[in-house]
Amino acid sequence: MADSPHRATILEPAPSSVSADVSPRRRSTRFRPRVLLVEPDKDTRSSLALGLVGAGFEVLAAPSIEDVLGELGEGRPLPHLVIAPAAPNGDGLDGFTFCERLRADARTEHLPVYLLSRREEPHHRSRAEAVRADDYLLQPLPPRVVVSLARLKAGRSAFAPAYEAHTVRMPLAQVLHALLCGWRSGRIELRDNEGWLSFHEGHVVDASFEGERGLTAIRRMLFFGSGAYAVSFAEVLAEGKLLLNLKIYASLLLPAAERFAALCALGIPLSARLVVDFKRLADVLKSLPDDVGQVLRLFDGQRTVHTALLECHMPEVTTLEVVTCLYAQGVLVPANLIAERETVPQSIPPFFEPVLSPEAPGEADEPFSEAFETPGSSRAA
Repeated sequence: MADSPHRATILEPAPSSVSADVSPRRRSTRFRPRVLLVEPDKDTRSSLALGLVGAGFEVLAAPSIEDVLGELGEGRPLPHLVIAPAAPNGDGLDGFTFCERLRADARTEHLPVYLLSRREEPHHRSRAEAVRADDYLLQPLPPRVVVSLARLKAGRSAFAPAYEAHTVRMPLAQVLHALLCGWRSGRIELRDNEGWLSFHEGHVVDASFEGERGLTAIRRMLFFGSGAYAVSFAEVLAEGKLLLNLKIYASLLLPAAERFAALCALGIPLSARLVVDFKRLADVLKSLPDDVGQVLRLFDGQRTVHTALLECHMPEVTTLEVVTCLYAQGVLVPANLIAERETVPQSIPPFFEPVLSPEAPGEADEPFSEAFETPGSSRAA
């Protein structure tokens, strides 16, 4: 590409902010994936850049595409991700032409490219597909959506069949939010659980998780799905209903998933087995709501918290909130604590077992049954 003067600004994260979240394959503190960010609006550019820098990326930010062409010339280190406006800034290049040029150059053809637009034009999606952009997204976009997309694809080929991630670095709720902001179709598939989810042009169209399908599967996959997963993109999906759109997801399900994650972070493992401390329950019973009983009866020391959340008739988030409060009050405690409290010390003879006096001389070998002869027995006679 031809070199040109530029007004790009380089923003680097502080050394302490470089995180392993950037990429599962890029964990060296010396490695900082570079994002080339073009955004005409100063405030939007600053917001997106600061979000990316906070996530550990180095950002090369500029108001127009012409300002960064020099950074893509021979001998320059290439960025790991390109974000550019779909519409031109004045008489300059538009994002579609820019992406087409990148794809035509052997050095840059595999760079991931996201195109942003402030309004959707009828022909934009077809043009984005024609120039093989990674996605076409409508603004305004929350910075964390851009961060999620950058974490997913920065430093990887634009044409990879699948992109690996992990829920520790990229929670499913966040990556799904980012994917629904675009126009692509694809699938999220868990590696460690039995679960998958299909999305299509801003909608979730099908999902399966641990025997459930539909909306229940979506909710439980976001709450309980964990470990490694893969995101793949496909041109054609199996037929499915439009179960959930971006607006409903962002206003209802995403906040619930984030609330659920925050409650889990308080420290009650979903694998824990809890039981009711009835002594403590008696002390606080008058202050508890009437419907708390349906939660308490599930904790018999055998069920895990996970199982109780699935079996309770209340929503999972509400149930977990109740469990967390009861645990904080000492009404629900780990089952082993109650078991230890109720264990009879070994020094105390078991109930109803007779205690024998010291043996008299000559009686050491006398059978136990004969030590308690009743009147009328053959020995008494």
